[in-house]
Amino acid sequence: MQEFLNGMEKFIKPNSSKGLPKLLGDIAYTLEQAAIVSITDSRGTIQYANEKFEKLSKYPLKELIGANQRIVNSDYHDASFFKEMWATIGSGKTWRGDIRNQAKDGSYYWVDTTIVPFLNDKGKPYQYVSIRYDITARKLMEEEIRKNAELYEIITTNASDFIAIIDRDGKFQYLSPSFENLLGYSLDSLYSDTLYSILYKKDRQKVERKIAQFKGFQRKAIGLEYSMLDVKGGLHVMEAKINEVRGSIDYEDQLLVVMHDVTERVKSEEKIKHLVYNDQLTSLMNRNSFREQLALAFERAKTRKQVFALVHINIDRLRYANDLLGHEAGDYLLSMVGERLKKKTGPESLLARIAGDEFAFIVTGLSDETEIYNYAEEIRLYLEQPIQVGQQTYSLSISCGISMYPEHANQPSELVTKATLALGKVKTRGGSDSEMYEHGTSKMSLERILLENEMRKSIQQQHFYLEYQPKVFLGTGELTGVEVLVRWNHPDLGVIPPMKFIPLAEETKIIVSLGEWILREVCKQAAAEIESGEFCKFAVNVSTVQMKEEGFADSVLSILEEFQVPANMLELELTESSFMDTEGMKESIQKLRSIGITVAIDDFGTGYSTFSYIKELPADTLKIDMAFVRDILENENSQAIVKAIVTLADTAGLNVVAEGIELNEQAKMLYNLGCREGQGYYFGRPTTLLEAKKANYNSSEINKKM
Repeated sequence: MQEFLNGMEKFIKPNSSKGLPKLLGDIAYTLEQAAIVSITDSRGTIQYANEKFEKLSKYPLKELIGANQRIVNSDYHDASFFKEMWATIGSGKTWRGDIRNQAKDGSYYWVDTTIVPFLNDKGKPYQYVSIRYDITARKLMEEEIRKNAELYEIITTNASDFIAIIDRDGKFQYLSPSFENLLGYSLDSLYSDTLYSILYKKDRQKVERKIAQFKGFQRKAIGLEYSMLDVKGGLHVMEAKINEVRGSIDYEDQLLVVMHDVTERVKSEEKIKHLVYNDQLTSLMNRNSFREQLALAFERAKTRKQVFALVHINIDRLRYANDLLGHEAGDYLLSMVGERLKKKTGPESLLARIAGDEFAFIVTGLSDETEIYNYAEEIRLYLEQPIQVGQQTYSLSISCGISMYPEHANQPSELVTKATLALGKVKTRGGSDSEMYEHGTSKMSLERILLENEMRKSIQQQHFYLEYQPKVFLGTGELTGVEVLVRWNHPDLGVIPPMKFIPLAEETKIIVSLGEWILREVCKQAAAEIESGEFCKFAVNVSTVQMKEEGFADSVLSILEEFQVPANMLELELTESSFMDTEGMKESIQKLRSIGITVAIDDFGTGYSTFSYIKELPADTLKIDMAFVRDILENENSQAIVKAIVTLADTAGLNVVAEGIELNEQAKMLYNLGCREGQGYYFGRPTTLLEAKKANYNSSEINKKM
């Protein structure tokens, strides 16, 4: 204090009208106008408070004077805060700090506070003078800044956008905290590095070139995509927009880079692209991709005047591998075909799976037709080598159709058509062979091609339906069962007669899938009969082509089991040739009979050289061909043949059914010749099952008409 007074005396000039009291008064007045002033005793009791204190605290002076300084305490600061303050001023030292006080109306205000202790002769404080300045506005602004900074950090740390400011050399000047989460690097380490250092190598030159564009007057924002490396070497695909920083002194002439992590989007796009252009089971190209690549290969060959060939592959009867081994095994077989094709054709070959059981590839580097054929045949034979599936091996049957450019086609689509025609030719021979396209093959019946294509589609689209013709016991006229007959009602071509589509179905082996559909529909109908408490025996025609299929018997048993249909509700009608074929077919027939399925020989007698070994036939019923029934009233030979068949059948313990009965007289004669059952228009034309079951001709009615 004395030093302050001595200093003031030096300030006052000699003989000046301003004495020391006058000067001190001026200083006190100035302070009074500028600051909040209060004086307390050593215990903190307010002894003096100026108007500014009164105005800011909203307490009248009469309430302030004599009150403890705690009257404006807001409880914002903890006990240690005030303990440190009292310890400082209690030791005679000046204390400075910011304090939040509470006004009488409950509002808060902040003051920049200086507390000066005044000491007695013993060095102990006897009073404190507090000088305060209202800093509430500043504190509110600081709080707003703090909140904004915190919010900004939350946003930039967790936002999907990544923001950086770089200089013209790519050195980081600012990085949002989100980079640390994305890349795993500390922000400090990144600040000492450049953007280029964390870019995927192949993208660095591209980004440097783009950034170099920000020169002169051409300074428009640019967008680009690049990959960044994280601390573990992982790639993150970033979509970035780069622009110059504007309106900032600190970051003048620098670049703002706003990035968005699009890694997942890019992966999804790549996955979609892969799905669009690749087969998921074999990872080969699919039909769409192969078509595009074939067009490109065609143009290259045309430009370079080169020869190349297209090989179209089909796996014969893959459906039965699925039935025998299961669909997972079927998928495995397809994948193995893909692997073998990749191995034989090479990694750079144009190879695709173009349909469920079809593949295609292009042959280049060979120009001779014989060489190309031999190459395709070599691959076909390799594909037919046994494949280990679980505990057993399975050998596929493979067919190949080949066409060549420019020998056979001038357009990609034409090349495909010619290879498909060559393949079709192999399939008509039973498959398991290769065929080079021959000029003139395309002149094959358009109707046949149309019917074949439409037949395949019609099985899937339910254009086929079933009719039922009753079979009756001639002795009583009671219904003994029905024969199932397939019909085709095409939405555009109309009703197509069986004699027209059945031979084609057998020739193309479509009969295999059609036959399975028929059997499923029959079993579905049989299950409905059981549910309604009725019984009807269904006779289903089976082609020799079906019987030759591996796993046919197992397929029939599987369908019966699927629909819970007892075996005695099903009869299979086979031609004589089915019994005269391989031992394997006879074994299949015996397997079916062993569980209760009955077997009938259809159209019996047309090959009556087999009469001598009727006893050896694994059958239950003989169906006399309608050719003998049609003229049985006039032709004694027909009568003799029918009598012989009945006699031999009785000897062998076989039932006999006569087909094609149209007259009552025919029914009478057949009954008299010993025939037990009959079928024909006389008893009912093919119709719905409900109508067919209404057939009921008793013997007295037949005899009456006789």
